[in-house]
Amino acid sequence: MIKITFSEAAAACGGVLVGSEHMSSLHIKDELISSICIDSRLATAASLFIALPGEHADGHDYIPSAIARGAHCAISNRAVPYCHIRVKNCLEAMQKLAAYIRLKSGIPVIAVVGSVGKTSTRQMLSCVLENKYNILSTSGNFNNEYGLPQTLFRLEPEHELAVLELGISHFGEMDRLGKIAKPNYAVYTNIGQMHLENLGDRDGVLKAKSELICHMDPRGKLFFNGADDKLRAYASPLPVTYFGMDESYAIYPSDIAQKGLDNTEFTLNFKNTEPPMALRCILPAIGIHMVLNAVASANVALELGLTPEQIIAGIENYSPVGRRGRIIDAGEFTIVDDCYNAGPDSMRAAISALPKDGRRIALLGDMLEQGEKSKQLHYSLGRFCADSGLDMLFTSGNEAEEIAHGAIDAGMRQVYCLDRELAAKSIISKLKKGDILLVKASRGMKFETIIDSILEELK
Repeated sequence: MIKITFSEAAAACGGVLVGSEHMSSLHIKDELISSICIDSRLATAASLFIALPGEHADGHDYIPSAIARGAHCAISNRAVPYCHIRVKNCLEAMQKLAAYIRLKSGIPVIAVVGSVGKTSTRQMLSCVLENKYNILSTSGNFNNEYGLPQTLFRLEPEHELAVLELGISHFGEMDRLGKIAKPNYAVYTNIGQMHLENLGDRDGVLKAKSELICHMDPRGKLFFNGADDKLRAYASPLPVTYFGMDESYAIYPSDIAQKGLDNTEFTLNFKNTEPPMALRCILPAIGIHMVLNAVASANVALELGLTPEQIIAGIENYSPVGRRGRIIDAGEFTIVDDCYNAGPDSMRAAISALPKDGRRIALLGDMLEQGEKSKQLHYSLGRFCADSGLDMLFTSGNEAEEIAHGAIDAGMRQVYCLDRELAAKSIISKLKKGDILLVKASRGMKFETIIDSILEELK
């Protein structure tokens, strides 16, 4: 990690370094911290343990365990019989410490923001930038007020860039994330219908996500999806590069061809390079939305000095993250595991990406946090399923019943509402050789357990 001392950490988070009965604070104040953790099991010699209070456990109860594993100090909001940094609020202290480490690193930070496609774009951009820079990238879902600081604690002196995914669901969260990340660049994938329960409508989504911009480097730059009406209308205080899919943009794709479930081929055109270039690319993922993610990454990478050849090499090195479009060969049929999350826009994109060389079938579940328009949005998705030519639709979940109703009302015949416990057997009984099954729902629905049950039944 970036080198800081215990006394430096105390000052950064607004706390006071306090000694224990057996050790004066002077003993460790000038010692370098080896690592920072919130899980006592990860504590090692000379590490700093942050005692975060939580819903099911209080980190303060694990301070003795962290110390026993070698931690020299803890961040605590109460007096404890160990060396500790005394603060009023442990979460705020962690965020202040992360912000300090980010600034001390001195490296440029790229934030990836949006309703849909953040993780895929962040992963794509990271794969591209690795062809020129040593980068730190968000891992897993460490993109919120708890995860972002932990990501920044992984910064090492050799890192040259950080690509940070920032995710929110309430007003004020992006403001706090912005204070920590202080980005030089930000990529906005879109302003979609996500977390409407908290943000109201797309105007609310834009307002919440744009809280970041006032914390950016005043010499920084924004990269906006040019097809998004809310982003197009936004009056930015910073320069904006718009990216998109047609030849009106400086970088655009052409001759797009989906190759089964594994690859999408296209030509990436660079109009403003000298000389202008057009390079064929094989992206190991499917869907027009994935091509757009590649275009967004190419725009940022060109700004940061990569060559078109380096950009193509990075795109071709892309690999999906987690359960986002993961392809599973189930023997007779294929499963597209897209269980990580879901909203109206990402549902439509996933359905549209299914190849048409086999029966196209979907198991869809609830899209959570959609607010007062939830039933309407689920019903509309059902009509889209019918209009898109899906051969069969399974739904499971209270809200997902509206997906089924919408599909049936739009003329779709093979629609089945399934009981969660019986879903696997019901689906297997109706699938045939060569079928493609998309499984998608909000993360809280835990549809990965249905996939696991399907695979278990097939053994």
